[in-house]
Amino acid sequence: MGEVYRARDTALDRDVAVKVLSADMAVDPSRLVRFEREAKAVAALNHPHIVTLHSVEEDGGVRFLTMELVEGQGLDAAIPPEGFPLPKVFDIGIAVADALAAAHDKGIVHRDLKPANVMLATDGRVKVLDFGLAKLSDSTPVAAQAATRTLPITGAGTVMGTVPYMSPEQLRGQPVDHRSDIFSLGIMLYELALGRRPFGGLTNADISSSILTSTPVPVTQVRPELPHHLGRIVAHCLEKDPDLRAQSARDIRNELRVLRREVESGDTEIHRTTVPVAPRRKTVWIALGTGFVVTTALAFFIARAQPPTPNPLPATRAPVPAAHNTDDHSIAVLAFVNMSSDKEQEYFSDGISEQLLDLLSKIPELKVAARTSSFSFKNKGLEIPEIARQLGVAHVLEGSVRKSRNRVRITAQLIHASDGFHMWSQTYDRTLDDVFKIQDEIAGDVVRELKVTLLGTAPRTRTTDPEAYTLYLQAVQLARQASAESFAQSDRLYHQVLAIDPHYAPAWSDLALNAMNETNAGLMSNADGLPRARQMAEEALEVDPNFAPAYGRLALMALAGGDLADAARKFDRAVALDPTDPGLRGNAANFLLVLGRLEEARALQESLVRRDPVNASAVHNLGFMQRLTGRLDDAIESYRTTLRLTPNRGNVHGELGTVLLLKGAPSDALTEIERESSELWRMIDLPMAYHALGRTADSDAALAALIAKQEKDAAYNIAYVYAFRKEPDRAFEWLDKAVEYGDPGLSQIVAEPLFHNIQTDSRWAPFLRRIGKAPEQLAKIKFTVPPLQQ
Repeated sequence: MGEVYRARDTALDRDVAVKVLSADMAVDPSRLVRFEREAKAVAALNHPHIVTLHSVEEDGGVRFLTMELVEGQGLDAAIPPEGFPLPKVFDIGIAVADALAAAHDKGIVHRDLKPANVMLATDGRVKVLDFGLAKLSDSTPVAAQAATRTLPITGAGTVMGTVPYMSPEQLRGQPVDHRSDIFSLGIMLYELALGRRPFGGLTNADISSSILTSTPVPVTQVRPELPHHLGRIVAHCLEKDPDLRAQSARDIRNELRVLRREVESGDTEIHRTTVPVAPRRKTVWIALGTGFVVTTALAFFIARAQPPTPNPLPATRAPVPAAHNTDDHSIAVLAFVNMSSDKEQEYFSDGISEQLLDLLSKIPELKVAARTSSFSFKNKGLEIPEIARQLGVAHVLEGSVRKSRNRVRITAQLIHASDGFHMWSQTYDRTLDDVFKIQDEIAGDVVRELKVTLLGTAPRTRTTDPEAYTLYLQAVQLARQASAESFAQSDRLYHQVLAIDPHYAPAWSDLALNAMNETNAGLMSNADGLPRARQMAEEALEVDPNFAPAYGRLALMALAGGDLADAARKFDRAVALDPTDPGLRGNAANFLLVLGRLEEARALQESLVRRDPVNASAVHNLGFMQRLTGRLDDAIESYRTTLRLTPNRGNVHGELGTVLLLKGAPSDALTEIERESSELWRMIDLPMAYHALGRTADSDAALAALIAKQEKDAAYNIAYVYAFRKEPDRAFEWLDKAVEYGDPGLSQIVAEPLFHNIQTDSRWAPFLRRIGKAPEQLAKIKFTVPPLQQ
């Protein structure tokens, strides 16, 4: 917005910095207001780590301000490629956090915090400058408002700032408060420690997508010599949800000060994380629950640690009753409201409602909407009839939970969606010892009110010590955050549960799940994580030989090891023990895909989507299976729905492009592929699009770039690119490389139509036989998924 000069103040005999509004900006009233606002905002601050404003002046129609001259260099030019030594990280981080705390105290939000706006003075001082995008928060003290008299000059939805350092809410054009600066501070702390930003990309669009969707590698994983708690502080700043983020710059400053003292005294633990195996990121593999994704070939996918709950599909009309053909024995369980005075107890209210949902799901005669879809409406303010319409259910169970010490009050009410009539309501005021009985009573009352005739005995809640149960619910919610710190905390709580009740199988099984997810995320090596996961799952079966989730974990590990027969046996056992579990059925759909039973896989996936219609992962998976089975128009609709649910989801535009290539529409395919947020998937898909358009040189160049950057991580994908280009020799060469590199994408080779051009080659059948995927080999694997009432 302006030009800065070194100048001499002859009246006071001192050097100053003079900031002059650029001539081409002076004609823009909004920029002029912003320039004046910067001066007034800075003038309201008096802090050793914030540049001092001397005066605001005008001469001959030129507006300018004079400020303290800081001798030194910008922080952006000073950060070493490998990051600063730890003492320097503390010095700069504490100073910047202190400056932000002072600004936030006066209600001023910087909105453009970045290394380029921090100066390192030659005398060692750290100065934050350039409040040109500063904004008064709604909580600005009246005195500060009067002093600054700032004007709103950006409209709703306007994105202001510098993209690599923006918070998610800034990128979305949403209102921001001081917590947006804390996110930017987290990015800076990460860069100070490692010499690189946590969210990368070649373009602003790539970086924006990364900020909105990616979880950065923990700083302590890259530099194991750093204190464990530094990684926790940085991760807390980088929470995407402002409510989960660190809530004040002062707290960050204080935590850094305490940690620095601990480091200097030698009284701190250095957390040395296992060096992870390079993640494989290419194609479909397997899943651990309803949040499965078809576009990552990681060995496992986080089930409990699901991504942020997707937004429900936008209503295209006013709320209406559920459809007339909705099954009258269908129900959705919404997240119960936390009525406790302690908002940290929300894990308990969520856990209670989730346990109720699981309990009702075990009744085959009931059609229960899955958790991801039901919980997606939390805090959205939609009316019950509209929620029921989107979920395709006739009834909704909602309620509230109030917990205080050993007392709990649970209120539940069953609502008929078409008219909003309360069919049943009950309040339970008990001790925690009765919490399991309460859940059983609620489930029984729901069954009675819906006039469901049970063919077998009613399922019962698995009981344990009430204290252990509370810890367990907290551990489950922590695991969903899917960070190194949250996994560690979750593991500790599960072990506390088992110290109280060593026979509580869910805790053993979820410890296995955590180990699998940590391995998948690169937080543990395969050599450490998978044996640990196997041991925990076997411990669960030791205390309860009929615990279905543990068999599911072991089945996934058998599949990871390539033992399809063992995987089938364990999947069979798991599904037989709990045929209603959506996670197990999701795993089964993917296993059918691996076995080449594509129509069965697609049909099973469709049934899962009917029970979980606003789960973006499930719909995305369905689109993929529709593509594999040649239902290209259906696949396009599923991918469009996925984008309405989660607009920034990776490899949806890329998959749309692939479908359009298969439909013979290469120009439209290229348009979609160029919109793909994942650099990897763009690199994989572009050579095929260019080839289909006859742009041979561009296709060759794009394929060469893919090979140069992703040879070992994308050998399978490179093989099908060559197959699509009708180059069979190169395709088989890269299939051999995929075998050499242990590429998990090979698990779905029998299903992938992009290999169509080489499937009549004399080498195709022997290759499938070599990797155990020939039709006669797969036919020997016996596996059946029993149908559910729809």
